[in-house]
Amino acid sequence: MERNIARLAATVLSGLLLVALVLGYWQLWEAPALAARANNPRPYEEDQRVQRGRILDRNGVELARNGPDGTREYTYPGLVHVVGYHSPRFGSTGIEAAFDPYLRGLRSGDPIQRLRDHLLHRPTVGADIRLTIDAELTRLALEALGASAGAAVVLDPRSGEVLALASSPYFDPNQLAEQWEALRQDARAPLVPRATEGLYTPGSVFKIVTATAAIDLGKVDLTAAHDCTTDLIVDGFRIEQKNHPHLRRVTFAQDFAWSDNVTFAKAGLGLGTSGTIDFDDRAPRPYPWEREGIGRSVERLLDYAHRFGFGEQLPFDLPVAVSQVGSRSSFTPVELASTAFGQGELQVTPLLMALITATVANGGAMPAPYVAIEARRPDGYVEQLHQPGRVLRRVMQPATAAAMNRLMVQSVEEGYARPAQIPGISVGGKTGTAEVGPGHTPH
Repeated sequence: MERNIARLAATVLSGLLLVALVLGYWQLWEAPALAARANNPRPYEEDQRVQRGRILDRNGVELARNGPDGTREYTYPGLVHVVGYHSPRFGSTGIEAAFDPYLRGLRSGDPIQRLRDHLLHRPTVGADIRLTIDAELTRLALEALGASAGAAVVLDPRSGEVLALASSPYFDPNQLAEQWEALRQDARAPLVPRATEGLYTPGSVFKIVTATAAIDLGKVDLTAAHDCTTDLIVDGFRIEQKNHPHLRRVTFAQDFAWSDNVTFAKAGLGLGTSGTIDFDDRAPRPYPWEREGIGRSVERLLDYAHRFGFGEQLPFDLPVAVSQVGSRSSFTPVELASTAFGQGELQVTPLLMALITATVANGGAMPAPYVAIEARRPDGYVEQLHQPGRVLRRVMQPATAAAMNRLMVQSVEEGYARPAQIPGISVGGKTGTAEVGPGHTPH
């Protein structure tokens, strides 16, 4: 009898142990997968118990709020690539995803009060998030873009605040469920936040990087003039001299203003050679880079590109694609020359390109960009999310930044960037036309 009881007890214990193991497996090991399943009702039920916080622009304008039936409402669809969307079916993007713990009340308020609300099945109230974005400025940026696919970024170079982050085309997050399949199949890719995750050939705006390197390294004499009328042949590859046919003798600053590819090819090739770079048509042959090689020049151009943020993950409140100089660290002379004037394998996000110009305006110090100012809890407590004016790194010497500012102002005053002039205001800029392959229209 005792043996039978022992066997029964062992069987029951084994069964309980098996149940415990199975439950432990599903509740611990497989819990993340179960929670992520589309048919799991728990996330939806939890979401319904949360009074999600609002998202506001810098002036307090509501960009996202809860509707009467608990669904999320978005008042400025043009800001969808910043604000994002929050959906039990499609998940969350943008600020809705980046600051979800604040918006759903997990990172705000009294933890004891949150526990009490949870036990009493009272809704959790999240914090409001106020952004650096100016909704009206973004509207104007999108109006300027019109039907074109592209992006516009406006930021304060002193504080790092992003004032506008516009991507076109965009979509209405209020109609996400009805339009999801059409949005996914749209060849214009309206789901892509072009300002932060679009990668583009920069064209001549990259000459800001090349010019910075040349000036910072003391490779150019900004006051000297040179004859600049002939094409440059690099290993059989012809770089045409065509950007300033009305000028024969120019300075480096004028080459920047008129976006001269020949001069900037020579600048890239000569960054690592001895002495200052001779840009004159009558410079003695062979060229220094032909005698000394281009290894040091490649290193120096890559160094300055990396200083400006190429090849690294940019710290920001939203996901940002990594901008690239090229797929490998070794360059041929043709590849180095092409990269120096903005072609080659360069790929850059509009946000980083705007940050590069902001670095020049900020005296050579790269500001840390951010888009969220504060989280305001239901009890009135305000948490500052960023410190304005934080610097990521010093990219160039202050004297170099001052020279680059003069070059960019001259580009607007007398060069191709003249359409950017504003009466009564000193404006700096740089134009760029990127070639994107045979049969495709340059942008």
